Amino acid sequence: MKKWLGVLLALGVTLSLCGCGGEVPRGPGALSGGGSQGGTGGSGTADQGGGPVGTGGDLSLLYHMQRQFARNYTENGYYYLTLEEDRLADGRDGRHLMYMDFAARREICLCSSAACSHNTADCPSVFPSDVFAQSTALFVMDDTLYILSKEQDHDGTAMMGVLGGDPGTAVEAAPTVLYRAELDGTGREKCHTFDPAVTVEDLVLGDGEGLYVITKKVVTEQGAGYTYQTSSERKLCRLDLSTGKEETLFSLDFGGGIDWDVAGCAGRKLVLYGIDFGREVLPEEKYAEDNSLYENSEGVFATLDVDSGSLREIYRAPAPFNDAEVVGNKLYLGENGKIVSVDLQTAEQAVLCTIAQSYIWGAVGDQLYTVDDDDRTLYFIDTESGRVRHCGLVERTIGTSLKIIASTSDQVLVIYDTDAAPKGDGSFIVYGYKYGLIGKDDLFSGRDRFQPIQMIGSGR
Repeated sequence: MKKWLGVLLALGVTLSLCGCGGEVPRGPGALSGGGSQGGTGGSGTADQGGGPVGTGGDLSLLYHMQRQFARNYTENGYYYLTLEEDRLADGRDGRHLMYMDFAARREICLCSSAACSHNTADCPSVFPSDVFAQSTALFVMDDTLYILSKEQDHDGTAMMGVLGGDPGTAVEAAPTVLYRAELDGTGREKCHTFDPAVTVEDLVLGDGEGLYVITKKVVTEQGAGYTYQTSSERKLCRLDLSTGKEETLFSLDFGGGIDWDVAGCAGRKLVLYGIDFGREVLPEEKYAEDNSLYENSEGVFATLDVDSGSLREIYRAPAPFNDAEVVGNKLYLGENGKIVSVDLQTAEQAVLCTIAQSYIWGAVGDQLYTVDDDDRTLYFIDTESGRVRHCGLVERTIGTSLKIIASTSDQVLVIYDTDAAPKGDGSFIVYGYKYGLIGKDDLFSGRDRFQPIQMIGSGR
């Protein structure tokens, strides 16, 4: 399940986180899409934002780690960095940039040289681990592949035990660095290094001409038997890609004791979510064993104009929500057996449909999807008509829900099977994942017509 609401409510959670051959993507012409970051994908949104990526103007969500989302594919193929490391020729460890060619339906290391062994730093598919952090993100905008090397943001998490050092100590982290490359992986270059004194959140938006990130100061604090991280000075920043100039737009501290998280975007507005406790809440209260703090709280959604900085509340209800998605110019929320839509311009509310499985896991184009907790099958909900279609397909070996990875104009990339062996206690040893393409209508209707991707690695 997606984690962004869970992070807001977390009470002591610590996040933890090759062969040759094949055609590589060439030149411009790759249309935008969205998908889940990394080989394991998980629930996520396959299309986000207010318009086509690279056109300028409207914002598009490019990467959001907590929502398990990254726009790391095009109409032609899917990019990901392996989690597994290999020993390089110089003795260092490194990961590989992989590419799934949709037309050829096969996976390759993103390198065009048939003679390359993919074990040296000059290979475009090699990402040395001492240069690129484990939580490095990939996303595509304006026919360019971007690589954001950053350490994972642990703001808002807590762990048992009291660490050494004085309370209020700033969290030390390697600077966040942005790279860009051609769609075939060549020409990788460093284009911007963010201030090492700040933490860049696990979130990127773009408007075709610039990238938007949130920066903040993170410090370590200590409570009664636990250590947690908290932040201040959160700011929305924009990086102009043509000039390399980074500009602070405005502070995200709007008062009222609400910490805002980005849920999506539409047009030139961010869609924000936060919890209103009715008063200022000390950070240590959120990690106390007494959870009554949340009993009378309200979840609040608002839009934030990135040009003017104006904040407008559009919806509130007792917290927490069953999750939410932004599709087009509407916000969709799952609430007690129904899906509610909220117009982002007028704040008008309407019931899209009634459905017992009302926890929204994500969206594929204009179709929301939810999961049946009993049999792990999917339900797709048309955001225009409210029509509900049941997809009875599940992952073939383990029986978990299908993992939607990416979506093009007419097909979806899905993890439909797992290379796994049962352990005898109901769990499995997982060796890798099997990816396949399926037509959208076949997926929405539950027709088992997967076209397997020929893999050369484990898919993770």
